[in-house]
This record gives sequence, C-alpha cells and structure tokens, in this order.
Amino acid sequence: MYTENLDQYILIRPAETKKCNSLKIVTGYTDIECITRHLIALSEIDGLGKVFVEMILGMTSNKGLTEKKHKDILNLISRISKNKDMPHFSCRYKFKGDDIHSKVYVWCKDEKPAFAFCGSANYSMNAFHKRREAMEDCDATEALDYYNSLLCDTISCDDRTLVSKLHFSKSCEKSAETDEFNIENLSWEMFAGETPIDECVVSLLTANGESTGFGSGLNWGIRKDGTKREHDQAYIPYNAKDKKEGFFPLKKNSCDKNNPIFKVVPNGFAPFFMRIAQQGNKGIHTAENNSLLGQFFRKKLCVPSGTFITKEMLENYGKTYVVFRKYSEDLFTLEF
Repeated sequence: MYTENLDQYILIRPAETKKCNSLKIVTGYTDIECITRHLIALSEIDGLGKVFVEMILGMTSNKGLTEKKHKDILNLISRISKNKDMPHFSCRYKFKGDDIHSKVYVWCKDEKPAFAFCGSANYSMNAFHKRREAMEDCDATEALDYYNSLLCDTISCDDRTLVSKLHFSKSCEKSAETDEFNIENLSWEMFAGETPIDECVVSLLTANGESTGFGSGLNWGIRKDGTKREHDQAYIPYNAKDKKEGFFPLKKNSCDKNNPIFKVVPNGFAPFFMRIAQQGNKGIHTAENNSLLGQFFRKKLCVPSGTFITKEMLENYGKTYVVFRKYSEDLFTLEF
C-alpha cells in the first residue's frame, strides 16, 4: 500500500524508471494545477519520448465540473498542444449513467498494460499533496478493461454539441477538490490590498539597456537567420543587476535538471507557471509553453501576435520593466 509520496509512485516513477509512455486515469475530480504540474514533470524525463495522458472525469454534476473548469481544461489542452515537448493530454466527461467516483491509474508501455493503481486519491493537488490517501497496486489488464468499459458513457471535452447538454454548476464558488490558492482559482483581484513578502523589479531590456534584443528576451521566437519558431516565444531577461538572492525558487540539488516551477498571476492575463531557466539562471520563462509570456506582453501592448517588440513600444507603453511580487515560496504576481 502506498500512503506517502503518492505523486512519485503513482504519477512519475512508472514513466521515469520503466519508460511507460501512456497513462489512463479514472478520477472523480481533478484540477488544473495538478494536471499542469504533472504534465510538466513528465516532459522533463530524459529519453522518454512522447507521453499520452488520457483522463475520464467521473463526477460531472454539482461542483465537480463547473463551466469555468471546463473552459480551463480546454485552454490547458490548447496551450500544451502547441509545445511539442509536452505530453499529449485528453479528457472525457461522464455523460450517461451513474456518477463515476473510482480512482484508477493505468500505465501502459506501447499500449500494453504494465502497471496499475487504485484507491482513494483523485487526480488533484489536494489528494496527492495535502490529504492522507491510500493507493494499492492492482492488475493492470483488469484496470485497463475497467477504463475501456467506461468509455461508452463518456464524451470528449471538446465535443461542443454534447458538452452543451451537461448540467454545469451555476455556483460562483471554487469547484470541488481545490483550495483558494490552486492556480485555477487565482486572479489578479485576489491580491489587491495584500502585502507581499518581497518584490523585485526586472528590466525587459538587454543588459546594456539599449534594446529588447533579437532572438532573445521578448523576441526569443523571432530569429534573424529565419529559424522557424513560434514568434510569440519569449522570456524575461534576468540580468545580474536585477537579481535578488533568494527571491525566486532555485534547485536545491545540483543533480536536478531544472529549477522549480512557481505560480505567477499577471495583470490582465490568466495565471501560468514560470521558472528560472538558461545557463547562469539568466532568464524567466513560462514552463508549459514559452509562448504564453509573449502573448501576455503583446496583449498588454495592443499589438498582433508575433509582432517584434521594440524598446520604443515599451517606452510608449510607459514601462521597460516588470514588477514581481512574492506572496509565498511558489506564488507571485507579475505587473506590467
């Protein structure tokens, strides 16, 4: 029986140590933060290749599936589908028959069932990180058969015709299985009047302050040599003069591949995950899709997607810098 480190035993190790490349999940509830953190972690496993995560969400009544959560799931799928390094994620909702409250995780290797677990843990942050849950090994073939037996009572989350017939919760409250600081519940307005632990001003210009850069910074995706990249790809330069020791989370062990991710709530845009990246920790970028940051800045500047951002554009906007405010070790706001 597994009662500790469930995220590692259930969600990561079969892929990391056994190179399983497909995970099928049956869960009563879920949340965007759990899904996103998990997909980012899977994308960082060396030598694994493309991973497929397929989820059946079984408790679609009441606050199990609000209209906001449905839209958040669609937005998440859209974001990660534009990053070839992220796993493929799909979601189906219970549409017919009784609610599905079971929690089953089936790992496959090249479509053959290899490992499976069942127990009390929903595919959620609360279940895997905050509550006491218990999971057990179970027969992988039987678990896969169970997953497949449910498919006929489900619909794809992007089937607009059938999804429109679901009875979404009309409640404005946060959905089931999440807390106030889950990324799907965060908004800029939540932090109005709140006092941060600390703040850090970071320039959007090159180290010499002369430009925004070409093929770097806010224009990371736009290359002089014509290299084909998504033009909205961007990062915030984190030059030596702006660095504040201990402000952003950094890896604690030298053997870790990447720095930890942290939640960022920008003004006028949906929250996203970021991390300190690049050699010498000289960049800050969005972890699930590095075009999100470029889309944020271009939206604020009122210029089309993919536009080359100049120093003059920032000056006309009134800011050549951003302000990060820290509220916990993994929660920040971003003002531009």
